[in-house]
Amino acid sequence: MVIGALTESKPQTHIPYRNSVLTRLLSDSLGGNCRTTMLTMISPSPDAFLESLSSLKFAYRAKSIKNKPSINEDLDQKALIRKYEK
Repeated sequence: MVIGALTESKPQTHIPYRNSVLTRLLSDSLGGNCRTTMLTMISPSPDAFLESLSSLKFAYRAKSIKNKPSINEDLDQKALIRKYEK
């Protein structure tokens, strides 16, 4: 549900991060201020075909999430002076 809400073309006001423990843990990575790497494990076994297909679909949807990470910095006096000089 979180991946679907983040990848929709129209922006939503509420993203349901708290519906799952996994999405609550990954909230910064999925829609926050982090760069995210997605690893998807699939199996060549015919018995695990549906599980592998589901994993690939999830990874494809997660790949289309657009984050805008920025550098978090503590601005001390010297950093503020450098910022204002620029």
